Amino acid sequence: MIKTIFSLMICYFVFFSNAQTKEKKSRLSIGSGSYNFMEHGNVPYNKSSIAYNLEYFYGKKMFNFLKPFAGILGTNDSQFYGYSGLSTDLYFLRCKCFVLTPSLSVGFYDDGDGIRMGHLVEFRSGGDFTYKFKNNVRVGIGIFHISNAGMGYRNPGTEQLILKYQIPIR
Repeated sequence: MIKTIFSLMICYFVFFSNAQTKEKKSRLSIGSGSYNFMEHGNVPYNKSSIAYNLEYFYGKKMFNFLKPFAGILGTNDSQFYGYSGLSTDLYFLRCKCFVLTPSLSVGFYDDGDGIRMGHLVEFRSGGDFTYKFKNNVRVGIGIFHISNAGMGYRNPGTEQLILKYQIPIR
């Protein structure tokens, strides 16, 4: 995990340091999609389900490029995951309208009636790819992996594919 964070930081400084904007507004993200779409886990807990996602990205940056965020993820199988972490926005093209937002977070997971993850503490990695309109509203997709990094008695992991709508606030 440390290697991943370090690699992301190096890539950011080498390739994307001029891809920043002065965007300082916080944003709220709502989304829905497929949870456990690769159907990891053991029967009967390996089915996919519908995911609902709500996130808040803080406007202030740490170290001039990392933005803290917090979120909750729930499913129709009563799974629940509350998390917080760090993300960064990487803007592409002259219009800076295509945005890649990689993120890492840690949180607490409740199995509900779905996949048995093996630990209360789970890590989430992935990112969003969005289109940013002139009014700073973003629409796109997010793909994420949740895993306990081998801390639990089992570690099947799960992936989510979420359609997202993000609005600036404040």
